[in-house]
Amino acid sequence: MDIALNLKRHCVQTEIKRQYNLLISNYFKLKKTEEITRSEAAIHLLKTALESLDFGALRAEYPELRGGGEDDVFLAAGTDNELYFIISGKKIHAILPNHPI
Repeated sequence: MDIALNLKRHCVQTEIKRQYNLLISNYFKLKKTEEITRSEAAIHLLKTALESLDFGALRAEYPELRGGGEDDVFLAAGTDNELYFIISGKKIHAILPNHPI
């Protein structure tokens, strides 16, 4: 699963919080099982990111995550639940070598 992040007006951390809060507030309004399942997966991915990522280090290492740019950015999780970002088609690991979860 991957989630598109709009970083034109704010940084990656703010966007992840914004999407998480929006999904939580809309969750109980959903009726279709497919929508509920997709929302649950997205909520889990965003919550994991908020709880485990060092956003300061990520913004320092990748200026595209600071916000204000035009890059296409996605948050994703691999089959082993490893978080990563896709920035303009380039995959980068969300956990930096010196910043383990």
